[in-house]
Amino acid sequence: MVKNKLCAILNLTEDDQLLKPLTQNRPIAALPFADRYRVIDFALSSICHAEIDSVALFIAESGRSIYDHIRSGAAWDLDSQVSGGIFTFSQQNWKLRHHQENLYEDYYYNHRVFMARAKAEYVFVAGSKIIANVDIRGVFRHHVAEGKDITVIYKQLDKEKLVDQNPKSRALKFDANRQVMGLVEYGELGEEEKVDASLSMYFLSVKTLNDIIDRAVDEEVYMEVDELIQHYLLDYTVNPYKYTGYMANIDSIERYYKANMDMLDRQNFTSLFYSSQPILTKTKNGVPSYYAPSSDVRSSVVASGSYLAGKVERSLISRKVHVSAGAHVKESIILQGTKIGDGARVEYAILDKGCVVEPGAHVIGTPDNVVVISKNTVIPAE
Repeated sequence: MVKNKLCAILNLTEDDQLLKPLTQNRPIAALPFADRYRVIDFALSSICHAEIDSVALFIAESGRSIYDHIRSGAAWDLDSQVSGGIFTFSQQNWKLRHHQENLYEDYYYNHRVFMARAKAEYVFVAGSKIIANVDIRGVFRHHVAEGKDITVIYKQLDKEKLVDQNPKSRALKFDANRQVMGLVEYGELGEEEKVDASLSMYFLSVKTLNDIIDRAVDEEVYMEVDELIQHYLLDYTVNPYKYTGYMANIDSIERYYKANMDMLDRQNFTSLFYSSQPILTKTKNGVPSYYAPSSDVRSSVVASGSYLAGKVERSLISRKVHVSAGAHVKESIILQGTKIGDGARVEYAILDKGCVVEPGAHVIGTPDNVVVISKNTVIPAE
């Protein structure tokens, strides 16, 4: 694929209320996933494999956790000294509020400038909360072959798999000829057995996106560009592209937990991370995890640098986690630097970074009510 033919815009401002407290101080894009990855790694990896070298990130708040993770973008070949690069635009929420109060600035100025400087003909637009391994090159070829204005990526799911998803997430509506009629929120779906879930990923020409932005300014419509494309979708010709790989929408605690636990299934893990397009992330060199003679670790994913002396069943253990002898961790997600004391029990729980579960303490959830413990919390024994 020719360099600079494509550029990409990622919206990191998605609603994270159903993911708190995990998103109290980080956007959805920065959430850890499967021990050593972040949610944003999936979009950036797809972009890298498509040889896109100009990417803009529009971030809701300060973006500190995003900057710490992506750095120069070298892990995704986005650190070119010649052309392209990774460009960040933070405080989007503040800018939107400010613009609504003072209607004298072009809210979409940075989007326009980025696309002009990228010198690209086409743009890939996406959010950051979708876990998927999308072949952007394949989507691009399909987009060009079909000759429509906008290509929207979707995955067909069984209706029963949507029961714990955010009802405001959207699905495509098709007519009898499989032509896109629009988008509908999950909460408004009928009795269909299959649902065509939108990945909130779009391909369109830079010219078309600039046209959409011009219309939005004229009509005083201000929102992030992926939402803007949804808003004007039916005013353009639309080409649906069906994605068939593993997909998860990280829009709630329940979905975040389930998607992580899905990675304990070897087939899910392998198809997502080790296809022809491996998922890339920032490299962290560390010592291997130590398994003490007293440890009993079963059906779990364990990152480097941890000390395991207790029992761990069907759990995901991040870097530098300490599980003491006599401790029991089951069906849980334990994030970086957490310490679990002797005799402690953790079941059906998500422990954020730096938590301490004191000896003898219990953190017990259920499959239908996963317990979430905020970062750096100390859990005393009763």
